[in-house]
Amino acid sequence: MVDYRSRWQSRRQRKTRLRWSIAAGVVVFVAAVVLLFSARGRRAPLWSYRPLIAGVPHFTVSDGKLFAAWSGGLVQALVAANGSDAGLLDYRRPFAFGAPPAVAADMLVVGSDDCQIHAVCTETGNPLWKYETRGPVRATPVIDQGQALVGSADGHLYCLDLPSGVVVWKTECGGAINAAAAVAGQVVVVGTVEGRLVGVDRGSGERLWTLPVGAAVLGPALAIDHNTVTVGCDDGNQYIVNVNRYQSSRAVAVGGLLRLPPVVAGDRLYIAGDTGTVVAATVTGGELLWQRELGQTVTAGLAADDKYVYVGTLSGQIFAVRRENGKVRRRWQVGSPVIGSLVIADELLIAGLGDGRVIALSLPR
Repeated sequence: MVDYRSRWQSRRQRKTRLRWSIAAGVVVFVAAVVLLFSARGRRAPLWSYRPLIAGVPHFTVSDGKLFAAWSGGLVQALVAANGSDAGLLDYRRPFAFGAPPAVAADMLVVGSDDCQIHAVCTETGNPLWKYETRGPVRATPVIDQGQALVGSADGHLYCLDLPSGVVVWKTECGGAINAAAAVAGQVVVVGTVEGRLVGVDRGSGERLWTLPVGAAVLGPALAIDHNTVTVGCDDGNQYIVNVNRYQSSRAVAVGGLLRLPPVVAGDRLYIAGDTGTVVAATVTGGELLWQRELGQTVTAGLAADDKYVYVGTLSGQIFAVRRENGKVRRRWQVGSPVIGSLVIADELLIAGLGDGRVIALSLPR
């Protein structure tokens, strides 16, 4: 007599085992795809450098060398192409370096939380001179015509003779200065924490004008041409200012805190706010061309080549955004917040990370 019940139970068990096998296969396949794309996003850097001292690296590039200042109190030089030592002996201070240095010829100039402006020989690391202010110096110096222009938290903009460190002039700007100035023709423009843009005569240091804005100015000024500068503000606006007709300034509304250096490329201005908004606008009128929401806190950038603008985020990602239309072309996961500098040198994208590393990635083709 045929046991139909046993046969039915056997078929049911086989079907159950088949379903579980299919489900397990699907899970393995999905996991493999996720790991594949994760591995693509986490591609190993071409080179990586971590100093013995902790801190966030801020750097600038000159003649194929990366001159970095760590917030832990170290200044060092690396070869941009491979991350090897570039000959600058370690220059250490017990106070933080909070901004990229400036480099001219064989001299590096950098500000520090010890309230001093330091000049260092790029070949030996030996100190050349120091100039003491009355507040921390967290702005990147600007080197122009054999002089260093740098603001201090004491509210003054200083013009120093580059070979000697002797003050040529200093100007009270009505508030702490924490970001780089810009030179447009015969006018130096700088922003203050108290929410002002200040124009200063390049030759004499005379204060020419003051333009109140909606909030603190902690973003660097950038010269567009001999008559125009652009400056980001914590009111979410990127101001475009004619230094001779400053009262008729224009603004690009981006949102968030605008503290990163913008990029001018051709007739376009690229800006990123900390809330994750990246925009392109016209240089002449400030008209918005495109806007991209990345959905992450942007903390580093902007860097640009002929196709893309690059920004880094607090979550440890770097985005390549098309200059033409704002579409995201690629993103890298680098394993640590990107809160140092982000630059392009020797056809590499070089980033400073929150864990103290400097890493180099290949640019997208």
